[in-house]
Amino acid sequence: MLAVRVIKELLKLRLQWELAFRLDALFGLFGSLIYIVGGVLLFEVIYGRVESIAGWERPAALALVGTLSLLLELERALLRGLLRLPELVQEGQLEHYLLRPVPAPLVLAFHRVSVQALWRLPLGVGVLAYALSLVPLPPLERFLLYGLSLLMSLAIFGLMVFCLVCLSFWLIEMQNLYWLVYDLAEFARYPASVYKGLVRVILSTVLPLLVLANFPVQLLLREGRPELLLHQLGVLIGFGLLGWTLWQRGLRRYQGASV
Repeated sequence: MLAVRVIKELLKLRLQWELAFRLDALFGLFGSLIYIVGGVLLFEVIYGRVESIAGWERPAALALVGTLSLLLELERALLRGLLRLPELVQEGQLEHYLLRPVPAPLVLAFHRVSVQALWRLPLGVGVLAYALSLVPLPPLERFLLYGLSLLMSLAIFGLMVFCLVCLSFWLIEMQNLYWLVYDLAEFARYPASVYKGLVRVILSTVLPLLVLANFPVQLLLREGRPELLLHQLGVLIGFGLLGWTLWQRGLRRYQGASV
């Protein structure tokens, strides 16, 4: 309960701070609009010439664009505070979080909640709704599976970022390195079946970018099996254990300002 109250207060303070910068929110909305429109236009052009891409028809591909947009905006809104870890380690200021009565990674993640990113969620919802308008409405259970899969994808993506920023305990400068995850997220923008062989295996396990948006869309619009959730759960547990190991070993190396 204490952790919930702390997160609630952090969200309240962040909301008050961001409401003072409305123009910045408008620029962020414009940038997200360009990104998602670019994704939609890409598939619209391709599907103007072909019926399907590696077995994926137009509605599913458009749903992929909307789902990835939702995932990225949720991560920006809720978990972007994790990117502060390298700065705190370098400056020896991590004690401010370690001494709090809730887990430090949890406080870090929610310390910089971005309400501006939440305002951009309707863009992804709009594209997803457009994709659904092109097909018969799926049954309710498919929407439930989609929501659960999307939440698991968000947790996986957050843990991927966390594992990467934990390397700051060993690397002196990594301000540009942790953006690698966001650059690689472009692989999640395309249907999983376009990747073959070892590349597909890697992008589904070691670097599980295909899990992020493809699995929710498969469960919603394609013949996705519920077993996909078990795959996501396995990936989630694996990255959770990796993140916990890196965090614990990193803390043993950490030397704060008070040391």
